[in-house]
Amino acid sequence: MSRTEDRWADEEALWTLGAAEAALRIAPVCIMVFPEGVMQGPQIVEGMKQGSRWQNLRISDRHTSELGDTMVLAYRARATRGSTERDVLCSSTWVRQAGDWKLIQHQQTLPARG
Repeated sequence: MSRTEDRWADEEALWTLGAAEAALRIAPVCIMVFPEGVMQGPQIVEGMKQGSRWQNLRISDRHTSELGDTMVLAYRARATRGSTERDVLCSSTWVRQAGDWKLIQHQQTLPARG
């Protein structure tokens, strides 16, 4: 797989992996912004432990921007968790340090209705 394909695989895995496995891909300084609020660092993994993981993930409208050891992914995600459905526009920033890629930023925005 290419570097870009690897990052997309990592991105999809973050939606569905257990908290312990996901934590291996998340930088300790990571910031995540959700419609419900902002989380940073250890709060992120603790939040993942609180509920079940997402299922039936569908990612569309993929966009990628890469500069050096930084890659930004933007996309639309649709997923379910129990009876909850999520439809969000997302962006994530991945950085490579010492040969290892880590997520340092992720944002989910509700799409405009209308």
